[in-house]
Amino acid sequence: MTHKHKIIGCIPARYASSRLPGKPLSDINGKPMILHVVERAVQAATLSDVVVLTDDQRIYDVVNNANFSVAMTSEDCASGTDRIAEYMEESDADIFVNIQGDEVTLDPLHINQLVHGFVAQDAPQMGTLSHWSEDKEVLAAPSNVKVVTDVSGNAMYFSRNMIPVTQQGEIADRGQIHIGVYIYTRDTLTRLMQLEQTPLEKIEKLEQLRALENGISIKVSTLDDYEGLAVDTPEDLEKARSLLVDD
Repeated sequence: MTHKHKIIGCIPARYASSRLPGKPLSDINGKPMILHVVERAVQAATLSDVVVLTDDQRIYDVVNNANFSVAMTSEDCASGTDRIAEYMEESDADIFVNIQGDEVTLDPLHINQLVHGFVAQDAPQMGTLSHWSEDKEVLAAPSNVKVVTDVSGNAMYFSRNMIPVTQQGEIADRGQIHIGVYIYTRDTLTRLMQLEQTPLEKIEKLEQLRALENGISIKVSTLDDYEGLAVDTPEDLEKARSLLVDD
């Protein structure tokens, strides 16, 4: 891809969260979580704009009052991808980046790396991020999704189980941990929305497997220096408050 693209960073944000109700508005050192994420995302030079996509008036007002872009989407959206697909109908962008609204330590340079690796391809479809880990507990935890790639950096499979394992069934010395940030072309996003849930997706509860099972390639950019924190529990929230004390 060589021509100039309009690339929009989209941050889906629901108020409801099973483990942390009202998560996007959780206070982190005097500022709602969603604003920590937006303030970091807008620093990514590769993004033409960043917009929060929500179905909740409280979140809409907080983002709007802080003078960031925000759009209301339907309560019927089952996932962040659905929310972006709905927003796509009113956007003129040709590439969309799906940024998780709880990635409070998001590094804008990582977004730039994702975008640069994606647009450098001849015919990109979809892309994401990963980082290497040698921590056996991290690798074994089903909450940490693992990915294996081919020699060109395209995803071969994502799993909650450890991949790869040795012939003896032991965890390998290191593995790639998936980071839940995605980039898609308009065409790929449109196609994804037309596809039914797939068998492996249903087993692993991983939406990205729907793409792989239907032959959509996912380019994986691997980060060298990742120290991320996705806030999912009250304990994570406390950790975020101590990490972001200077923000």
